[in-house]
Amino acid sequence: MNETIAFRPEGRASTKDVVVNYTLASLDELEQLHPALNLLAHPAIVRGSHDFFVRCYDAGVQHAQAGAAETVAVLPDSLPQERQRSGLLCAAAGRLDALRQPLTHNRLCDLASQFCAGMADVDSETRSGFYTVRSISLPVYRRLLRDQHSHSVCLQQALLHLLAWKSDSPWARQQAQRLLWQGGVLGDKGEYALMTLDDELRERQIEWPGLWSLLAVTGFLAKFPAGRYLLTEK
Repeated sequence: MNETIAFRPEGRASTKDVVVNYTLASLDELEQLHPALNLLAHPAIVRGSHDFFVRCYDAGVQHAQAGAAETVAVLPDSLPQERQRSGLLCAAAGRLDALRQPLTHNRLCDLASQFCAGMADVDSETRSGFYTVRSISLPVYRRLLRDQHSHSVCLQQALLHLLAWKSDSPWARQQAQRLLWQGGVLGDKGEYALMTLDDELRERQIEWPGLWSLLAVTGFLAKFPAGRYLLTEK
């Protein structure tokens, strides 16, 4: 993927439609993996998500038109983590599109971080502009996608990298690193090895509630070019 080419919607689809569809697609790709992996257990996706993400995008557009600097009002502090993160990214896309600025994953993350500055109930990952995603899981996902691997394989390998370097459990980190040394899900019987590790984590009652959301953000951002790292850069 050429990192200098800005995102543009294909055909007659509006940028808003494409962004919202990308958001929903990233959630759906994880839903397809969830039954086989206990680590991806999460609360049911709320009905009406499409309309919610549309409202977030529109709020970003209005934010740009008003020249506002405060947090987008459509995002209450009490949102579940996964909706809050995806909603902020949709709002960021709306603002960038309204300002006719390129939609790149670095700009989206930087602007989402700025949006949450006035929100009380926001986790450190979101406030950082999704640093963990940009530094660990997204590079893995994008590299495998360029090599024409399926979204399922990209997500599973990205999951292993997150587990290997960011899990709170030393045992989980060690086992994930061991599996990656063997090629991860790309190795011999790699997907089976991941499911076996997943079962062992469940037996040890090792969970990571935020993992699903990190992977949803990863899958969404992977659909955009990287662009410059800082929003303020020209």
